[in-house]
Order: sequence, then structure tokens, then C-alpha cells
Amino acid sequence: MNLVQNILERAQMNPHRVALSGGREERTYAQLMRRVQQVSAGLRHDGHVKQSIAILSGNRMEFAELLLGAIYAGCLPVLLDPKWPSAEIDRVIRQCEPGLIACEERFTADLAERYTEIPQLSFGEGREARSYSSWLAAFEPDAIAEENPGLLFIGYTSGTTGLPKGYMRTHVSWLRSLQATEKAFELNGIQQVLAPGPFVHSLSLFAMMQSLYSMATFHLLPEFEAPSVLKLCTREPGMILFVVPAMTDTLLQLAASHPVQVSMKALISSGGKWSAASKQRCREIFKDTKLYEYYGSSEASYISYLEITGEEPPDSLGKPFDGVQMTIRDEQFQEVPPGMVGELYIRSEMMFAGYHRLPEETASIFREGWLRTGDYMLLDQDRHLHLAGRAGNMIKSGGLKVFPEEVEAVLLRIPCIREVMVFGKPDDRWGEQVTAMIVWSGEGQLSLDEISKYCRPFLASYKVPKELITVDRFILTSSGKIARQIMKNRVREGTI
Repeated sequence: MNLVQNILERAQMNPHRVALSGGREERTYAQLMRRVQQVSAGLRHDGHVKQSIAILSGNRMEFAELLLGAIYAGCLPVLLDPKWPSAEIDRVIRQCEPGLIACEERFTADLAERYTEIPQLSFGEGREARSYSSWLAAFEPDAIAEENPGLLFIGYTSGTTGLPKGYMRTHVSWLRSLQATEKAFELNGIQQVLAPGPFVHSLSLFAMMQSLYSMATFHLLPEFEAPSVLKLCTREPGMILFVVPAMTDTLLQLAASHPVQVSMKALISSGGKWSAASKQRCREIFKDTKLYEYYGSSEASYISYLEITGEEPPDSLGKPFDGVQMTIRDEQFQEVPPGMVGELYIRSEMMFAGYHRLPEETASIFREGWLRTGDYMLLDQDRHLHLAGRAGNMIKSGGLKVFPEEVEAVLLRIPCIREVMVFGKPDDRWGEQVTAMIVWSGEGQLSLDEISKYCRPFLASYKVPKELITVDRFILTSSGKIARQIMKNRVREGTI
């Protein structure tokens, strides 16, 4: 099957509806269908079928058209992050060996010099590469989709703790994901969708596909700007908004200082734990909006979800999406009983196909058909998941294991803490010392003794922070998560 062919067949039912809106330009479903088929014709003409197509661009109309057209033609889009350093871009291009690079004009000169053997398309009118618009105009639509294209695209993990890895998604995995989220978030009959994060990360890219699959209008923003987001959510009735928690907090601050009549049907959060305080503010400020939080990963896709009503169990990650099987295992791969912490393994048709050209990494993440998430969880009596922490973030202090996420969840209940990152600081006696890096909310600051006193009823003594570090802000990855390794490096280097 070809997912884009599925979308284009649906588009014929309402061809005059706006599919993509970018403010100054828009595409109806008929116009988008024609452009997707023109891209397909151009790629076939130039001999790129079955080849990788690298896309290096921010959110823009051309990105969406080329991505969909490449998938339709049976090519394999490889999504490169414009925020990567040049060495990282080079590493990925050398690995995926694309037959074509499509990029924004600001990258064309450098890429043309470094990759003379790879043809380029420029989303602009630069001299160093062919213009996408003039290239596209030379072709008539090709109405034949590649029926068995294999992979859908290759994306890259955000690299919060190390180098990003290419994860391969299939058409079936995303079709099953679209069906699961449509049911969980009650997306039947949706009209407007907005996901202001970068397309190179799967949250916003999937939201666009969800919108097109549902015959809605997807509103495209070049980047996240809180005023623009609130303006759209005020102007367009029934908006479905996909965001990460850091975006939500910024929107809440703006909405509190500049009250507006927001008309959102639903706000869907992922990409990090959403604090209880932020959820409460959302219920107060966006009163008629349904709130959802979901847990997933680039490898697993959708795992569990939760509707935020104020009645949900504290720190719950919800129950599994339709079609997701889960098991919690110990280090010997034995299933643990409810209420005990173990590593979460999942199985579903939504899982990824593996890491690109990393067979050993791929083999290590699967066991007997189960996908290892790297997350330590417990399952309560109502089968709600609760996160203990990630294996890669684990602190070992005095021979005991501490999951930063567990400590962070407790600290985020304190009103004067806006954001927090807990990590292990090297210590001669304990190996690692539990340390909390904090952005205060402006309501005053607490001392280490006050923090310790607050934590004692909820945490074992060895999990309570032994040091506090105040920072003005956290460095974030382009997907909106705290860049943990960068922040830890700065502490080690003494620049914080």
C-alpha cells in the first residue's frame, strides 16, 4: 500500500477544501493532489525512483509537497534537521547516500561545494541549484502511485543524550497510527489542525498526515511563535493543537497576560512529561478544550494516552492505544507483577522497522518480538502506566539506582519551580550525586533544606537532591525537549 495514495483518494471527495494553509499561500486538496503528482513525475523523469531523497528545510509548503510527492513516487525521504551542525548533516548524507538533496536556499552554496556528485533542488531562486518551482512547472501530473514502496521515510532521533539515529517508518505503521489516534482523541470530523513544531520531528509531521488523512485543513507555521498560535486558535473554530509541554507553558503565560477567546477542540501534548501545575492552568484558561497527553517514541510510535480531566491518577501515562500490547520485565526478561518497576516492552503494528544501516543497534532493541522502550515503568491496578525513568538517564548513587524522572515529577509539584532537570553529578564518595537544575517561576526560591523537607514524604532519602543549581533557562532540542547532555556538559565545564 501507499499511504499518500490513500490520502489522495480521500481528497477526491472534497477537492475544493483547503488542505494546507500557510498564511499567504494555501493549497486546496485538488491543488495539492496535482502538485504531489507533478513531484512524482519529476522524480521519475530524473531517475530517482527507489532512491533516498534528502530534505533539509524548515516548515514550508514546498517541504510538504516534495515529501508527499516522493512517497507517492516510491522514493524514500530522509529528513535532515536544519539546526544540526554541518558535521552532523554531512555524517547523515554520507550514510543515506541520497540521489537528490532538496534544501532551503541558505544551504545550497555549501552543499553544492561539498556534494558535487549529488543533484540539488532549492526552495528558492538561488543560482547554485535548480529552483524547485521552475523544476516542478516542467512536469505534468503522474497519476500512478508506487504500489509497494516499502519504507515511508527515515527520520532521526533528537539526540538529547547522544548522536541521533535514523529510524525507519513503514506505510503500514503510520496508517495503523492514524487509525489509533483518530479513535483515542475522537478526531472524526475534525476541521482544523495546528502543530507548530518542526516537520523533521515526527509529532508535527504526523499531525500534518493526520490532518490530511482526516480531510481537515492543516495550518503551517514556519516556527513556534506563541502569538501566532493563539491567533490561529482564536480565528479558526474547533482547532486541534499538537504541542510539546514547553510550548504549552509559553502559550499559558501569554494567554494569562493577554486574555483571548480561544476556540480549541483539543490540545494534545507529547514529547515530555507534562507537569500537573501546567495541566491545571490549561483546565482553567482553556476551559472548553479537551486535553490529552500521550506517551510514545520514534521507535514505538504511540504507546499510551490519557485524557486530562483532573480525575486521572497522579503522574499516570494512561492506558495503551488500541492494538498495543505491553509487558513489564525484569533484567532476566521475566514479567513482574503489577506495582513493581521493570522495563517496558511493547508490541504493535505501529512499531518502526529498525535503525537505518545500524543492524546491531536494531537487534539490541528487539527481544523475542518485543520492542524494548528503555523506559522503566510500573503498572497500577487499573492498568495505568507510571514512569519511573529512562535507562539512559539513570543515576547510580552509592550503588543505588535513581531515576531522574521520578524526582522531577515530585519537584514539579512545587509551585515556584517552573522547569527542572535532575542528573547525576560525579562525586568521589557516592559515584554520582543527585543534583537538581532548576528554572524558578518567579514566585521566590527555596533553599536545599526546604526542597529536602518537601521531598521526604515522597522519595527515599538517597533520591532527594543533594545540590541545587539555578539556571535562567534550559537549552532545548529542536523537538522541544531539554538537551540533557548539553546541560550536563556545561556543568562539568563550569559554564553554569
